[in-house]
Amino acid sequence: MFKKIVVVITSLFILTGCSNMSSGISVGDQTLKSSEIQRAVDEILEARKTLADPQMQLVDTQKLLRNQAQFAVITILFNEIAKELNISVTPSDVNQRRIEVVAQIGGEDRVPTALVNSNLAESSFDDYLRLLIIIDILNNSLIANGASEEQASLEVSKLLVVTAEKLGVKVNPKYGKWNPASAVIEDGDVTGGAVIPIP
Repeated sequence: MFKKIVVVITSLFILTGCSNMSSGISVGDQTLKSSEIQRAVDEILEARKTLADPQMQLVDTQKLLRNQAQFAVITILFNEIAKELNISVTPSDVNQRRIEVVAQIGGEDRVPTALVNSNLAESSFDDYLRLLIIIDILNNSLIANGASEEQASLEVSKLLVVTAEKLGVKVNPKYGKWNPASAVIEDGDVTGGAVIPIP
C-alpha cells in the first residue's frame, strides 16, 4: 500500500534547476536545505540496517535522495493547495488515518518494516498521512461533482502543476534532471556539468 501511493505521489512534480549546491529545494518562499533532505535519507538507511531483508526491492542512495526531494516538494505543494481551498486536516484526522493504515498492514509492529520497504522515513510518516487525507478530499470532491476516478486523479495532477507554476519550484540538480514532458525528476548529471564523460 505504501509503495503504491509513494509511486503515485512521486509522479506529480514540477521542478526546475537550482545552482546552489548547498540548497535542497525551494517552493515559493519555503526552502529546504540539502542537509535536511539528507537527514531523511540517513534515517531510512539506518532503519534498513536492522529491518531490510533480501526480498525487499530497495532503491539505491541516489534514487533515495531524489525520492526524498520529491516528497519534500509535494508536501509543500499539497499543503499550499489545502490552504488555498480551506481544507482542514487536524492532528486527530492524521491519527485516525494512522490507525486505519496500521490496521491495513497488520499491526503497529509492522510499521517500521513497511516504511523501509516504501523508502519513507519514520519522521515523515505524519506528513505522508496528511498527504493521503488531502488527496482523498480533493478526489472525493471531484467525484461528488460527477468526475470519474480517473478524471479526478488527472484534475488533481493539473491542480498540482498550476500551484507549482504559480509558486515557483527549484530543485538542486544533484537530485536529478527535471523532465518537463513527463513531469518527473530523472537521472541526471549530478556534477552540474563539471565532469565530462569520456567518449
